[in-house]
Order: sequence, then C-alpha cells, then structure tokens
Amino acid sequence: MAKSKRRRWPWITAGIIILLAGGYVWLANWTTARVPSGTSVAGVEIGGLTEQKAAERLNEKLPALAARTVNVSINGGTAQQVDPATYKLAADAQGTLNGLTGFTLNPARVWNSLFGTSTDITPAITYDAEALDGEIARVGTVAGKEPTNASITFNGTTAEVQPGAAGIGVDRDQARTALTTGVFTSDTIELKATQRDPEVTDAEAQSVKEQVADPLVAANVDVKVGDKTASLTPAQLAAAASFPDSEGNLKLNLDGDKLLADLKAALPDALTGAQDARIEIKDHTTPTVIPSKDGQTVDATQLAQDVAKAASTTVARDRTVSAKVTTQKATFTTDDANKMGVKEVVSEISTPLTADNVRTKNLVVGTAKVANTLVKPGEQFSLLTALGPITAENGFVSSGVVSDGFNDVAMGGGLSQLSTNTFNVGYLAGMVDVSHKPHSKHFSRYPMGREATLWEGSIDMIWKNRTPYGAVIDAYVENGQVVTKLWSTKYFDVDTSTSAPRNYVQATTVTGTGATCKPQSAGGPGFTVTVRRTVKLNGKVVEDSSYDWTYQPVNGRVCQ
Repeated sequence: MAKSKRRRWPWITAGIIILLAGGYVWLANWTTARVPSGTSVAGVEIGGLTEQKAAERLNEKLPALAARTVNVSINGGTAQQVDPATYKLAADAQGTLNGLTGFTLNPARVWNSLFGTSTDITPAITYDAEALDGEIARVGTVAGKEPTNASITFNGTTAEVQPGAAGIGVDRDQARTALTTGVFTSDTIELKATQRDPEVTDAEAQSVKEQVADPLVAANVDVKVGDKTASLTPAQLAAAASFPDSEGNLKLNLDGDKLLADLKAALPDALTGAQDARIEIKDHTTPTVIPSKDGQTVDATQLAQDVAKAASTTVARDRTVSAKVTTQKATFTTDDANKMGVKEVVSEISTPLTADNVRTKNLVVGTAKVANTLVKPGEQFSLLTALGPITAENGFVSSGVVSDGFNDVAMGGGLSQLSTNTFNVGYLAGMVDVSHKPHSKHFSRYPMGREATLWEGSIDMIWKNRTPYGAVIDAYVENGQVVTKLWSTKYFDVDTSTSAPRNYVQATTVTGTGATCKPQSAGGPGFTVTVRRTVKLNGKVVEDSSYDWTYQPVNGRVCQ
C-alpha cells in the first residue's frame, strides 16, 4: 500500500503544475486583453478597459479636445487664436491603442497590466501638414520676419551679391508638436521665437559669384547650328541667368527659351520654326486652307545645359556649343485643317455704322483682329482675348460709350457693336452662350434683346463651339455695315424669337454736378423683352431656353 501512495505523488505534482500553468495563461489572457492599469491618453482614463471599450471612450472624448480653439502666444506676447480644424487635426484611437493590448506570457506585461503605475500616453494623430505649416507661418509673423538668403543678380553684365539678413521666427519643430499633440492637453500654448540665420550666407553667395556668375559673362558663347554659328553675348547670357535658392544653395539657372529666342533671331534661316495650318476666308467668299510647315528647332532645355557648361570657363576657344537640330512638327497640320469641315456660312448678321468716323476706326481695327479666328470643337471664343489689349498701341482710339446710363467717351468705344455681331453668329448657330450682357439702353441698330456690350476687365462676350466642326469667324466693315459671318458645316436647326416690349418706364430728366457732367436730352422709354432659343439636332431638342432683359429709359440730364 505504501508503494502505491508513493506512485501517486508525481501525478498530483503534475496536476498542480498544469493547474497553475492554466491559471497563469488564463490570467495573462485576461489581463493583457485589457489596457494596463493606470493608463490614460491626454488625460482620458482607459486603464483596465478592453480594447473595444477603450476605443469607444477615446472616440467619445478626444474629438472635443482636438476641436477646441487654442491660444498661442510667442515669447509671452499677445495670444492669437488657432483653430485646429484649419489643419484637420484628429486623434486616431485605434492607432493609439496599438501595442497596449493583446495576449502575451511575458510576466512583466502581465504584472504591469495588473499593477501598472499611472501613465499618460500621447495620442496618435492625423493632420494636414501643409495647412499646419501655413498656420505656423501665420502666427509666426508677429515674431518678426523670415531670414533673407544672400542672392546674386546681374546689373547689366556685372554680377552683384545681394547680402542676406538674419530673421526672427518660431522653431517650426516645436510649433508642430505644440499645435498637434499639445492641443490635447492644453488650450494655451507658448512658443518661443529666436534668431534664424539665412541658409545662404554672403560668403557662400560671393563664392558662387566668383566661380559661376563671373565666368558666365566673361565672353561670348558660340553656338553652331549646322554649318552656321551665332554668338550669345554676355548681355544675353546675363538676361537669361538667375540663381534660385535650391535647398540652401545658389545654383545657376539659364532660361533655355530666352536663349533659343536669341538664337532664332540670329539664325532665322537655320531655325525657321513650325507654322500651323490656317483657315482663311478669302474675299469673304472662299474658305481656304493655308498649309502647315514643319520647321527646325533646338531643344531649349538641352541648349541651356550646354551653354552653362561651356560658360563655366573664361577661355574663349572652349566656349563653343554644337546644337543638335531637330524637326519641329506643326501642332495643327494641313490635314487637321481640312478635317475641320469649314465650308459654308451657318449664321450671319450685319448692323449699320453710325456717322462717327472715330468710332468706325475702332470697328475696322477690331474686325481685322477677329477675322479668320478658328474656334475648334470644344473651344471657346472670347472677344476680349481675340482683340487683345484695347489700347492705343494696338490701334484703338477713344470714342463714345454708355457709362452709368449716360453717354461718355472711352478707349475702344464702339466695339460693343462687334460684340453684338459675334454674339449673334454664335447664338444663331446654336453655340453655347457662355457669357454675354445686353446694353443698358436699347439702340435700334441692334436686334432687340439679342445684343452684347463689352468692357475690358469686367464684361466679355464668350460662346463655346459644341459642334463636331471647326468654326471660322469672318468680320469686316463694308458699305456702312459691320458684317459678321460664321463659316462651318451646318449642324443644328436653330429657331429664335423676341417678345414684344412690355413694362414700359418713361424717361425722366436728372440733375448732374461736377466738371465732367454733360447735358443730355431725354430719349425713349425703358422696357422688358424675352428672348427665346430652341436648338435641335436631327429633330431632337438639344436646348429650349429663354432670358429676360430690361432696358433702362434714356433719361435726360441737366448740369449744375
């Protein structure tokens, strides 16, 4: 019997060990499935909670902390308010909890889960870094100014160093931390501003001047194009040169486009440049394709690199570049032009000139600038763009306009007649009416309601070609008329109508003052009309639209 008892002890011992091990595994699983005791995140207690419960509490509490407006003071100065929503600050609850929970047999983890000391954890966060830097820059302006790097400029062909200057600013790394994780623990943030030295010093700029800028303009750089040679002068090299700051270093940058323009001017026969095809309405009767031509060119970027390398020496015989000439294809070819389908007049309008010869001059100049403008499918026609700046240098003169309801004088007066005509050819052809504005007063020479004024800088006339064909505008002054036609291939069926005038308002006489006041007789009444347009394609309605326009009465004016 005694022998039998002795044999039971190993089994009992093994059982106890299994029970203890199982208990430890259960304890480890229970404790490490929870956040360690005493843990908090930005003051939010989550110790002892399961990961799910902890995440729920953080998602409940942290957004309010991230959303509150904070006061930011620099060196104890007046506080500015910063809204973290500006840079989309948010807490990532799950990212914060990663690694805090999860099964382990590590005794230290188990012990810490049961009896851990108080620990406050910084939350994991997300934010818009670019927007945050913008806020830091904004609040940092009160501290002083950004440092100024030394730079190099050319005065003619003489390279000069522009000295740098130290600045005063906040430490950006400190500011980023304070305005992100710091927001969760405090609504008042103190930043420090210190002196910030320029990244490019005067000595560094002087070194670049002596080693790069001065040699650049020491002599001509000769460029060989085939069997011809042109010289880029020091003045041309200096005009094309700049020294941008790249990561705290000044580096030579040559504008290849400027150098290529100088080269083309010197060698027009060797570098002809491509010419796109054009569509012109010959004699206002015949659409004619002017063929495209391929040209010869040099890659501007490669030219700049080669010239910079050659100009790094002051030895004249070494300052030579052999440019690689390539064929430059036309971007709009003869074949492209032929496919535009410009073959017939699809809309037209003529409006009478006035007796003002000065005003007529503007219309002669304006129609010449607009004539033969090709509007490709999907493109927009802007009258102001087609005319270019309305200036004396562009051939325009001052003439009569309507300003604030009364007659006045301005540069380009009368061009609203061309605006009216070009609006109508687009409108009658079914083009998209992008932007137009009728006159404030009705003029009998224009279609009632279907007109368009023009004022540089504020009022343009724009329509969009929504057909699969190109559209060419032909505009000219002839026999006392401004004639405008749109050449293309007929695509839409367009019906327009204008209602009878209604809601008449009789003219009155008002009193004006000042040196610029000019008397004016009262004229016709104001009224409202409705213009309607129906656009069909193969019998299907594409557009059925209308707009109202109210004309002001032609009031008179007396001056005091």
